Amino acid sequence: MMQAHKIPVFKMWVSEWGARFVIFSILMTCLYSFALYTSPATIMGFYGVESTDIQYAMVVIYGSTVAFLALDFRIVKYFAPRKYLLTALAVNAGCSLMCFYTRSWPVFMIVQFIQGITCALMSGIVLNMIFPRLESARARIIGYTILYGGIQTSVPLYSIYYSIVLYFFDFNWLFYGLNVLLIVLAGMVLVTMNGKARFHKKLPLYQVDWAGYLFYITFILISGYILVYGRQLGWFDSPLLIFLILFNMLILLIFIKRSLRLKRPLINLYIFKAKKFAIGLLLLVVFYIFKGSTGLAYGYLEVILGNDMLSTIPIWTAVIAGTVIGMFVISRFVLMGYNLIRMIIAGFGIMALFYIYMLLYVSVQGETIYFIPALFIYGLATGVLFVPIVTFTTSAAPPQIAVNASLVGTFARFTGFTASMAINNELHLYTKAGVREKIRETLIETNPQFSVSLQNVYQTYLNAGNDSYAAMNSSAGYIDNLVKEQIVARATRDYYDLMLLGVLCVIVILLLLPQIQNVVLKLKKGQVPY
Repeated sequence: MMQAHKIPVFKMWVSEWGARFVIFSILMTCLYSFALYTSPATIMGFYGVESTDIQYAMVVIYGSTVAFLALDFRIVKYFAPRKYLLTALAVNAGCSLMCFYTRSWPVFMIVQFIQGITCALMSGIVLNMIFPRLESARARIIGYTILYGGIQTSVPLYSIYYSIVLYFFDFNWLFYGLNVLLIVLAGMVLVTMNGKARFHKKLPLYQVDWAGYLFYITFILISGYILVYGRQLGWFDSPLLIFLILFNMLILLIFIKRSLRLKRPLINLYIFKAKKFAIGLLLLVVFYIFKGSTGLAYGYLEVILGNDMLSTIPIWTAVIAGTVIGMFVISRFVLMGYNLIRMIIAGFGIMALFYIYMLLYVSVQGETIYFIPALFIYGLATGVLFVPIVTFTTSAAPPQIAVNASLVGTFARFTGFTASMAINNELHLYTKAGVREKIRETLIETNPQFSVSLQNVYQTYLNAGNDSYAAMNSSAGYIDNLVKEQIVARATRDYYDLMLLGVLCVIVILLLLPQIQNVVLKLKKGQVPY
């Protein structure tokens, strides 16, 4: 009798393209919940929460995914993939039903944590189905490109779908849509995959670092809480925040000491001894910080230009097109053996072009069509940067502990994502405060130009048939709204000034580091991306 781990995962009649379609469907479905945050204002209105609560919900689902991936690398070797995958789909469907029939924020947060686990489980299966079957370096680069292309385009792709759904229905119906996807995917899995097949010979679940997982997830969630709520709580003026920082440092210390002592730790921290690997992680964090700056662009389109959800679809389409083209082109350069650092510098250069474009066109009188090229450039930068940064980091990692490189890489992406939210909150608040102070000094009653403008607006409302009292209130409201728009537009420009300065500094640093200029691409079969 053939051993289970030698039975093909897919049934004999399933073609290679059919198997690829199923794998890609699993990947895109597990990313569905991440795109729920396309319209934070909708979630805020539906659940009655603040913007920081929405940001922390994103931290919870992302952090849960990152932490469980470290555990999943052991667990997936114990269970048969089809049964394991169907369990994840069933749990995910149950969570969606809970959210569909309730309108409770605590329930939503618990569900986000659980769905983060199911996402890790499903993406772990995707990685195990894709990369062990890719023999050549060329095939692995193409696999990387398709995987990252799916990850990077999933949010804008689902955002188009969400925009259409939310235009006609309320937020709750997005959970209904997820259940439909899960049912279809479950049917595909049942029909195409072998029930007895395994990725590996069945390994018993002994010496699994469950305690390490608890330390890891606690550290991740507390770190996210500190970064998201830090500004709101007053940073070091808050006793709660100081306690959480000290407690989190203690957890990190315990986690590191345990990992260095154990034979099979959750994450092998000796991976950090590779200097170029650490540089790659820093590049990944920096990339995600710059990548997160587009939230301000979407906010500008919504607040200043008054875009509704359907009007933003061309913007999302431009992001998808730019990302796909960028990844396709850069994968060709990687395959031809071009210098990885030069490609990364080129990617950050394209990101700088995005900031320059935004600085040229952000104003209170802009048009949505002007920003389609800007978001295309952003998508292009994302596509160009992602594959070279990951391949640079993977090439620098020792092959013996390559799995740990992927686990640390996912944590680096999470760190960059969370740090970008904290930096964006802080910088935007700083720039808005500066602009508001300048406007306050200008818009005073003794300023003759301000008095003339106010009188002209007042006269316009009078001529429109309003009485004196209504005209006065309306003109004051109009001026107040105009000032708010000016503050947001000017603060956005100041913010992108700082981002442009930051990305130029990164380019200069990369140019001045000769020891990383000649990293050779060495992708081994055992290496798994993140």
